[in-house]
Amino acid sequence: MSMPADEDLPKFAVVGRVNKGKSSVIASLIEDDGVKISPRPGTTTECVRYAVESDDRVLFSVIDTPGFEDAPRALHWIKQREVSAADRVARIRELLDEFSETDELVQERKLLKPILEGAAILYVVNGDEPYRKNYETEMEILRYTGQPAMALINRSATGRHVDEWERALNQYFRLVRTFDAHAVSWNDRRRLLEAFIVLEPRWETQLSEAVELLDAEQQRRLHRVANIVSRLLVDLLSLHLSVLIPNDTTLELEKKRLERRFHDMLREREARAHREIAEVYLHSLGHWSPETEVDLDLQGDLFAKETWDVMGLSPRALLTLTTVTGAVAGGAVDAMTGFASFLTGTMLGGLGGMGVGMYELTRRFASASNLRERAMDAFRGSPDGEWIRVGPHPTTNFPFVLLSRAVDHFDRVRAWSHAKRELPALAQSSTKVVDALDMTSRRRLNALFSTIRKKYRDVPGDTRRALHEAVYDVLASHLKANSRFQP
Repeated sequence: MSMPADEDLPKFAVVGRVNKGKSSVIASLIEDDGVKISPRPGTTTECVRYAVESDDRVLFSVIDTPGFEDAPRALHWIKQREVSAADRVARIRELLDEFSETDELVQERKLLKPILEGAAILYVVNGDEPYRKNYETEMEILRYTGQPAMALINRSATGRHVDEWERALNQYFRLVRTFDAHAVSWNDRRRLLEAFIVLEPRWETQLSEAVELLDAEQQRRLHRVANIVSRLLVDLLSLHLSVLIPNDTTLELEKKRLERRFHDMLREREARAHREIAEVYLHSLGHWSPETEVDLDLQGDLFAKETWDVMGLSPRALLTLTTVTGAVAGGAVDAMTGFASFLTGTMLGGLGGMGVGMYELTRRFASASNLRERAMDAFRGSPDGEWIRVGPHPTTNFPFVLLSRAVDHFDRVRAWSHAKRELPALAQSSTKVVDALDMTSRRRLNALFSTIRKKYRDVPGDTRRALHEAVYDVLASHLKANSRFQP
């Protein structure tokens, strides 16, 4: 990233002891998987500047600093000569000059340099550990710099000591906030940027723009995810496998192999789409691919019974949908006869739809079948064999399972902090997306799914666009019902 020449751009130096979460906070704030994060102390030994940009223009920068190494000695040197409050900043500059050609107080000099150059201070402590008086030494040094300062209490586990930290930090810092770098949400980032504006009002213009861009970015991401999910649905609902088998074999001999190959293709394409969703949220996933054993998707196998029980339409919802769909189709026939059939079409259509639903209650897999289209065989130039096809997947519940799994994965990716390397488990409180759909939405989606299956060789563009809009509506409604995201 290119760095700005304008010295008035907002800069924030993240300061604190080693292994207290500084790098984790930065990784979550700027959404960068490249920030060094380690459970071992001393990972950050140099100041590293990260610029937050929009359209190649830097909005603000965050500076990861090394931890204090010998704060008591530094403060002792500073206070050897008592100065007025007006001269304290100069005294800090004297410290840097005094030891500039030595190997003493190296870490202190590194972390103080960007602060003296105009960076505001973001002081990070661990709220899971008890407050100790010796922290006051480094806080006193930071106060001597005269720069606007905010304390951030990073709570990653119990947070049992947050209250005592707040009481102490309020005596040294203009603002004190809590922040869980391992479970950061969009709202958390937004509130932190808004706190930066309070910390240094002269940066309000740039930081307000950063907040607006954060809002806009969430909407862009939502559209991108809707595009990925709708493409996944079209892809998997139109996927079919046609294979020519020679005359010396039979469908029964090839059936299981072809069906297994077809369902593996569906699994692989879903995994790729889930990776794309993660990449929308700037997780590079350089260490992961759908072919590896790394478990990016913890929702179980796509075709497991437990998956369909949890992710798909409930038996009651499935029967209701197929019955209503059948009745509506039958009603169209009644309308064509001027209802002279006395709604016979509606009743028969409803019964037929119920029968389809009953049949599909236990059906999760597609079956291979013969293609007895001699003209097609002749066209393909294979008169000495028989074409076998698997797919498109026929069941009503299949696309609803795909949609539910995609939205649940979306929830987990949004909650996936850049300070962590593993995807978090799905929150138990999450609402299953298909349960939240009303009948109108289910029928709308089901009609689109049916059209895609029928037109699987060439899905019309208007159908694709309509599905994208329907998926976007599902995602937007889901997010509004989620307390961790308010678009």
